Amino acid sequence: MNFKNLFFISAMLILMVACGPTTKVTGSWTRLDHEPEQFKKIVILGIAQNSQNRRIFEDHVETRLEEKGYPVVAALDYLPPNAAIGTITEEIVMDIFAAADIDAVFTMSMRHQEDTRRYVPGSSYYMPYNYNVGFYDYYGGFNNYYYSPGYYTGSVQIFLEANFFDFESGELLWSAQTKTTDLTNIDKMAVEFADVIVADFIRQNVVPAPEVSKKK
Repeated sequence: MNFKNLFFISAMLILMVACGPTTKVTGSWTRLDHEPEQFKKIVILGIAQNSQNRRIFEDHVETRLEEKGYPVVAALDYLPPNAAIGTITEEIVMDIFAAADIDAVFTMSMRHQEDTRRYVPGSSYYMPYNYNVGFYDYYGGFNNYYYSPGYYTGSVQIFLEANFFDFESGELLWSAQTKTTDLTNIDKMAVEFADVIVADFIRQNVVPAPEVSKKK
């Protein structure tokens, strides 16, 4: 295989990876003694300091669950825009949700971030233009220095967690963690997170997917 073919194949593989999803579920847990049950009003609560990012994640997860027929609402429809740990007490949140007849809570939060990137400097090596020819055939030719450019290896990985609680009992019924690799666009990250986390939630059958009425 010559250098050009190898370069082309490598470029195609990189492109295929880059175009694929960067968010995956890395772990999922469901309460063993929990019998699947329906809830009347599920609040989607993003736990973060940035209210704009919270809203983006809440909206995408709410949309995915709503499309499946789940009775969901976003927490920011009830809580102040700046509501976060340290700015609003647990008691106030509980009172607001109770007054809104919330009976289940779907939370989202970032657990941690890992940056394993490091720079590998480039290198060069000498290679004769053609070592099988004599002087006369070689005359006017040249010698080559092949250069391998530097590159970054490693990645930035963001780990998010989703939990589903029975609001009345406070019991955790389901939990899952996702890993997002090298994705800096917050909206795209929220879309991918919503896709994979809702798919796992439905697959685990914590709350049976309601029948979506076709008579609308």
